[in-house]
Amino acid sequence: MTTRMLAVTQPLTLDNFPAWAKQFVATLELELIEQEQGADYYQWRVCFEGTQLFLCFQHYADCAWLEPLRREEQAVADWLAAQWQTKLLVE
Repeated sequence: MTTRMLAVTQPLTLDNFPAWAKQFVATLELELIEQEQGADYYQWRVCFEGTQLFLCFQHYADCAWLEPLRREEQAVADWLAAQWQTKLLVE
């Protein structure tokens, strides 16, 4: 499985990730299922048209990414990341 980092317009931090993630979820019309937070990470479980994914943020890596729960759904994660990138370029 490949990890495709999500484009951002400002650096993400533990403080601003929740607001950014809410915008990400709303913009891509994802369903938020579950939220988890650790000392240095966030992991939100989301669903898009039946495909469940993790929206992840790692403080020490300074990045966010989508990770499908099932390997065979990587194309959905890639498509969503591309849609997000397109929406950022348009705005």
